[in-house]
Amino acid sequence: MKKLLLVLLVMSVMSSCAPTYVPNLRNSPMFAKGGEVQVGGQIGNGYEAQAAISLTNHIGIMGNYAYIDRSGTDPDDEDDYLRHKFYEGGIGLFDNDGSMFMEIFAGYGRGEGNNSANFLGVEAASGKYERYFIQPAFGFNKKVMHFSFVPRVSIVNFTEFTNGTTTVKVDEKPKVFFEPGFIGRVNGMNNRFFFTFQAGFSMTTESNLYFDHRWFQTGMGMGFRLGGYKPDVVEGK
Repeated sequence: MKKLLLVLLVMSVMSSCAPTYVPNLRNSPMFAKGGEVQVGGQIGNGYEAQAAISLTNHIGIMGNYAYIDRSGTDPDDEDDYLRHKFYEGGIGLFDNDGSMFMEIFAGYGRGEGNNSANFLGVEAASGKYERYFIQPAFGFNKKVMHFSFVPRVSIVNFTEFTNGTTTVKVDEKPKVFFEPGFIGRVNGMNNRFFFTFQAGFSMTTESNLYFDHRWFQTGMGMGFRLGGYKPDVVEGK
């Protein structure tokens, strides 16, 4: 019976083609040295906030938050919606020689997807999950344009699905996703302000995936950088 409830709840979440797992955009700080503070926001699948601090010349931390609240397949139906929220933190290492950089971050986050799917009388099912990630990146630091390739690997583990007062614990193995992304930044104000854009994919080889996910993500936004950065490092590049 418990297995049947899980199947019904998962099918409810999936039946409206609304993904339960929506990967967030990648946060690649592209640090130059210690003492940098970066804060930015982007709009893509939803709204996202990103922050990062370089604690030393080679160690950095980051924090990210993503939020979606919008109508589903029928915008005129108030009971048709998709809601999703996710937050995470990470720590990593980086190296920057002035024209090229490398970095690798690892971290942990939690999220929840909720939509108003209706399947066999089951409505408004939601799923809670945790995610571990390892995120290498490398790219170029030009004077005006920065570019980063981010081949992130995520391990997604749903812990429960809920419908109203009914909660079913998930007894399934975590699923592995390969989530490469491409990030570009256009710098201004002596490298203190930047406009950013990115596109990425979320792919898995899992044959028994029991939840839906969004396979393509795009976003654009802006942010600012304080402290630490030496504009002359990339002068003339």
